[in-house]
Amino acid sequence: MINLNSENYLKGFLVDEELMAGITPHREQPGVFIAFVLKHTTGEYLSYQPFSDLESALQTMNQIQRPWSFESLSGCGGGGCNSQGTCSKGSSCHQK
Repeated sequence: MINLNSENYLKGFLVDEELMAGITPHREQPGVFIAFVLKHTTGEYLSYQPFSDLESALQTMNQIQRPWSFESLSGCGGGGCNSQGTCSKGSSCHQK
């Protein structure tokens, strides 16, 4: 079984035939992490839970027993863009 960890949670998602799951930092509340599970065919959230620390979010997500595979974000996903908006991997980036 594939698990999320502190090194890969920003670089992709867990997916199977029916669901997608991941963890993301809260945009407006530093230090808060959102764990989510959704149906990727409909976009319907099945679970959306904030955690005050990354370890708790990872532990909760990794308890979900599914035949997950890890789907990596393409290009510079996970923060690979530099301040000029270029990608350290040679792919394109979009400035915010």
